[in-house]
Formats: sequence, C-alpha cells, structure tokens
Amino acid sequence: MRFTRIEIENFKGIGVRQRIDLRPITLLFGPNSAGKSTILQALHYLREILERGNVDPDRTIAGGLIDLGGFATLVHNHELDRPVILKVVLDLSDEQGSDILPLNAGLSMGDAEFGELPVRYLIGESDDYRDYAIVQDVGLEVDIRWSALEQAAYVSRLAIELDGEPLAAIVSPPIEGRAQLTDFNFAHPLLRRAVLPDDMPEDGDEDLSMGSPLEDEIWSLAREAAADRSTPDTPDDQLRIAVGTEQGALPPLDRDLILDIRDPDVRKAELEERTPRVNGLRALLSEMILGPARLVRDHLMQMTYIGPLRDIPTRSYRPQVTPDEARWAHGLAAWDLLYNDRRGDLMDEVNAWLSGEERLRTTYRLERVEFKEIPVPSAMHQMFERGLNDDDIGELQELYLSLATRTEIALRDFEKGILVAPGDVGVGISQMVPVIVASLRKQDGVLGIEQPELHVHPAIQVGMGDLFIKAATGDEDKLTSGKTLLIETHSEHIMLRLLRRVREQTEGEVPPGVLGLTPNDLSVIYVESSVEGVRFRPLRVSPDGDFVDRWPHGFFAERAEELF
Repeated sequence: MRFTRIEIENFKGIGVRQRIDLRPITLLFGPNSAGKSTILQALHYLREILERGNVDPDRTIAGGLIDLGGFATLVHNHELDRPVILKVVLDLSDEQGSDILPLNAGLSMGDAEFGELPVRYLIGESDDYRDYAIVQDVGLEVDIRWSALEQAAYVSRLAIELDGEPLAAIVSPPIEGRAQLTDFNFAHPLLRRAVLPDDMPEDGDEDLSMGSPLEDEIWSLAREAAADRSTPDTPDDQLRIAVGTEQGALPPLDRDLILDIRDPDVRKAELEERTPRVNGLRALLSEMILGPARLVRDHLMQMTYIGPLRDIPTRSYRPQVTPDEARWAHGLAAWDLLYNDRRGDLMDEVNAWLSGEERLRTTYRLERVEFKEIPVPSAMHQMFERGLNDDDIGELQELYLSLATRTEIALRDFEKGILVAPGDVGVGISQMVPVIVASLRKQDGVLGIEQPELHVHPAIQVGMGDLFIKAATGDEDKLTSGKTLLIETHSEHIMLRLLRRVREQTEGEVPPGVLGLTPNDLSVIYVESSVEGVRFRPLRVSPDGDFVDRWPHGFFAERAEELF
C-alpha cells in the first residue's frame, strides 16, 4: 500500500493546484526556500485533520521543526477567503484479499440488499463477478475554509474516489449540524448493476448503463432528506442526505455514518420491515465513504519524519521506553529503538549497512556496552573504603550481583580498535544513524527525510542510494512491502547512484547482492518558486538511467561552472 499522488492547492507557497506523482522513491531537489518541504507539511496537515480533527494546527504529531502555525499561516498568501485543498491517492493493489478494507476482503452484506452491485464485499467471492470485484485505489480530497463568523477553520468538503472516479462527498457550511452527503456518482462502475456473463449480449457489448440499485434504494429510503425525484428535471446532484459530523464535513471515522434516512409516509409495520434495508444502506454508505478515509488516516499514522538536524546522544543518554513519534524528527527515536533492541537483530542489520563493502563502507560499528555502577554511598562502597579482607568475599559477590546494569551504545572504530561515544566521532556518523534505522525498521508507510546527506562524505552518500532502494523494496520475508520515501536533498551523489541502479537493472548488470531499480520506482522532482507560486517539475528518468526531461538551469550547473 502506497501513496501514488498528492494534489495541493492554496497551501503555503502553492497557489494553483499542483499534482505530484509519488513513486517508491521520490527525490525533491531545488534551491533553498523554494518549497521542497511543502509536500511533507501538507501530509502532516492532512494527518492532523484525519487523526485529531485538528484543522488549525501549530505544533504537529511529527514534532521537530514541523510547526504549521495555524490555518491563517498555511493558506496561500494568508488570504483567508481561499480554500486549502489537499488530495491523496492510495494504491491498494498489493492488499487484495486482506481485511484491511472490507470492499476487498470477500465479506458480504447479504443478497437481499445490494447483491447486484459489482463489488466483492457485497457479493462474496463469486467468480461470476471477478472482473468487477476489486478496488485498486482510493482517493480522498479535503477542503478546508475559514469561517469569518466563527473565526475558525473548518472542513467544508470531504470527497471520496474509488478507482479514479468520484463516488460521493460530504459538504458542510460553517454552521454546526448542517453537513450533507451528496454528489453521488451513480454512474460509477461499482455502483451500476452488474451484468453476469450469461446475461451479456451475444455481440459481447456489456450493458452496464442500467440504473444503480443503490440509487433506487437511496431515493426510496431518503425521501425526506432528498430532493423530490418525482419531478423529471430534478438533477441527481440535488440528492442530499443529512449526516452527523463533529466538525464541518468531517464525520467521526471510527463508527458508522449518522444518516437521516427515513420515510415519514411509511407506516410503523412497514418501517420495522424495512429496518434491515436501512441498516444495510447505512453500512454500505459508511464503508464506501469512511473506509477510504480510514485507510488514508491509518497510512498517515505510519508516517515517519526525520528532520534536517538530528541530535547526538549524550554520554548519560537514557532511552525512552514508551514510543514517541515526535522523537523521530530529531533522530532520538532511532537510538531508543537500538537501546531497546534486546535481541540485537536491528543493530546487526544497521552494522551490516554501516560497514558493508557494497554499502556505506564506514569504519565504524555499533556495539552494546554494559556497565555495573557502584552507588556512593553504599555497602559495597563502604567495604572498599575500609579495605577488603577474606571474610568480605561472599558478601561482596552478592552485592556485585545485585548491582543494576546500565547499557550504552558506542561506536567501535575497527581500524583503530577503540570504542568511542557517538559524540566523539565525526558528526556525519551520528547524523546518519537515524536515517539507517528508519530505513531498516519493520514499518511501512511514508518515510520523509530532510537532507539525509548532512555532514556525510560523498563516498558514503552514494551508498545511501542503495539504502533507500532497500527501504522501498521491503523484506524478503514479506513482513513489510516497502516504504514510500520522500527525500528532500541537495545530494547529486545519491541521485547518481539511483540512476546507475536503473541503468544496471535495464542492462541486466546489477552486481550480486545489490538491488536494482526501474524508472517506475523513481521520481525526481525539481521544485522552483515563481511569482505565481511554487511549481513542482517532474524530471522523467529513462531506462538507461538518464533524464528524459532537461534539468532546469542545467544539470548541477554550479559544478560545470567551477570546472570549466
């Protein structure tokens, strides 16, 4: 599962909507202050909205330097009459058959309600509907506006897409309790009546244009909330159902939609008979609307952000046992994981990358060092103060065994054969450890890193390219399917290594033990600022590891200018 696209409008330096196609590895280049961090900040903002309902955030869950400053700071040019619009597309193609989304899990709501819809979770695992049964991707778009009356930001629209086509949306004015479910797309392939192979015309021309059973049911059960369908010229976009929300158009994501779907003309006996249908409709709409929103929220909750300035553990460093995502921003969460890695599996893998010949090729390895400390004053201390005698041996042994053990992680310089603290080596090594740990740990989702090359020698930077390929590929044991990397960087060396792996993959010359890369796995985006706002210019990569599109202002023109 990966984000494949993000669209941003009226957010910070971005005015006109920008579409950014994401790949397993996306590199963001450009001048300082051009807006490279905008994508990461937009994802953090969307997470705040979906996870905490926080539409006016300053400090975020991610911590570090991600201080968004509130809606008035985020909206383009601080113009409060503009809507901030964020849209993401999440690819589900590698999650088929799992219960992560009931649409794709083979669950059924019963034949009596919506058995004619071509969606797997409504019809079960019927082979007759195989061509219709799988949702490949979901899209979520959120509009945030400023209410002058309330002097607060609110979600004015939450729209859902399935397989690239709009499905429905929740819209709301700034007034509480006025949200409505609307914009139904009953022409969506998943909402039309499915045609069984036996019912298809002999010429093979499928007719899926018949009315949707979902449409029929909504009009039947929601007359009070909907426009009067008996009027021939009433358009479908006037069909609106009142929906309960906590804030604007954002409903609670962890329970079914609260919908006003009732018919006042139905007698009590008939109402009781129709209750299962009403519940089925509510469950169906909840799954189709809230299911994608939950998926996006949960995927954002796995996001890891590493900022450009990583802290170096002190000599008296004590790891935090309780996970705290905000500690990743300054890199300390990586050291927490290493300290708490009692089996040593993570440290072994980190060391393999730190010192591997075909990897980062540093002269350092991490080692766990344990100490027993004698408190002062204590019984043991007093024994040594007065001087030991033969009678003290048994008691001394007991006191020694009772001493608490303190653990430190040090770096062994295996060229010199000495152990040193992280603060006693070049800053580049300590800056690099959080990047390595985050790349190797068993967690998918987005991994956003700013300036991974900070204080790192060019010979090591090229090895980072292979580390990022490893992170995006996942594990051989399939415990993780691979991260989506968003790398804000100025490093020519990282990019050149990735281009080399693309070329080697195409030519079948990837060295043994090294992972290759395809052009479809790599996105290089040049970010530039103009009077119209921030622009994201994709630079396509060819199978031979070169750029199809011309590099803006020349390919690292500064180097050529200095050399020639």
